[in-house]
Formats: sequence, structure tokens, C-alpha cells
Amino acid sequence: MRIVDLSHHLANGMPLYPGIPDPSFTDIASVETDGYAMSTYKLLNHIGTHVDAPAHQIAGGDTLDEIPLERLVTDAVVVDVSGNGGGPLSAADVEPHLAKIREGDLLLLHSDNARNWGSEAYWTGWRYPDADASRRLVETGLSGVGFDGPSADPVDTTTFDLHKIWLGAGRLIIENMTNLGELPERVQVVVAPMKVRAANGAPARIFAFVPD
Repeated sequence: MRIVDLSHHLANGMPLYPGIPDPSFTDIASVETDGYAMSTYKLLNHIGTHVDAPAHQIAGGDTLDEIPLERLVTDAVVVDVSGNGGGPLSAADVEPHLAKIREGDLLLLHSDNARNWGSEAYWTGWRYPDADASRRLVETGLSGVGFDGPSADPVDTTTFDLHKIWLGAGRLIIENMTNLGELPERVQVVVAPMKVRAANGAPARIFAFVPD
């Protein structure tokens, strides 16, 4: 069994969705000087590899601490949508994959965009279901959707319509994943966001168990 890390590092100078302020990760004590090490972290909760809860955009939607762990430790279906650049996927694009999805699964869309992390190409290089495709996927009963890109919507959106489809249906959105190309079509994953009371989202360590 191999364990594949699906999360990017959090760090000073990391790539950020346009308009989000820089985080700060600062050491305030060292073993050499103080006898112990300690750091301060200052960050918004929607940076790096993170989970959007329904409460992120839906009034009265579930917060992350209300999501059962069974929805976060579950099987994922990995669909390779790489090789065609970035942009929306239509209902016809996702139709061949619907039968693979079981109720409670996560859907992870591999666009091979994590290789662009830190470059300008990252912000346009991933695939995401359009409105019709998103609604069709919601009907399968899946737990949520994950991307190796920055959002469920294009970054120039002002309305976040696709977020509202997913989150309005009570589904989770996972953004900025990596290493999806190392996964088989069906795999067990662990999504471990920070446990913050009433969180609308949080950074997460995400990993998959891949049989040798």
C-alpha cells in the first residue's frame, strides 16, 4: 500500500486565488535560543488545498464541523480530463463516467494542472463541470467534487454560479489538489480539514491509499 499526498504545502509566497491576502508563517521561538520552537500562522481559510463547506456560499448551509466523517473518509472516483487544456466540461463530457459514481463517493477531476502550480497557467489550466454537468453529477448522490485547480468556477467569475449548484445541494468542493495522476480510477481517500467550529471552509491534508 502506498499513501499518496494530495495536498500542496502552505508557505509564505504560495500561489493564491486573485485578491486573497498573503498568509504569514513566522517562527517566533527556536530550540537554539529559547529551548523550544513555536510559530505563528496567519491565513484565510480558503487558501491552498482546502475544502469548501456549503456554508461558504449558502445561508444556513452545513459548516465543516457538521459534515459526518464518513463523507470525508470515503472512496473517490478519479476521472482523467487532461489533454484538452482548461475550461468547462459539458454534460456530454461527464455522461460516460456517471455509472462509475456510487452514492457517497468523491469525484476527483484530474486535469494535470497541478504541474502549473506557481505559474500563470494554473489559473486557466483545469477542467470543471459546467452548470448542466454539475447538476447531473449532483444527481448521482456523490459527496463532493475535487479539482487540481483553484475553483469550481472560472477565476473571472463574479457570481460563483457553479459553487452555488454544488454547495446548494449540500456537496463539498475541494480545491487545489495535487498528484491526482498517481491515483487509480477508484481509491480510498482521507480528507482532513482543520476542525474549527462553524467553519465555512478550511485548509486540509488529503491523502489516498493506493494498493501496490
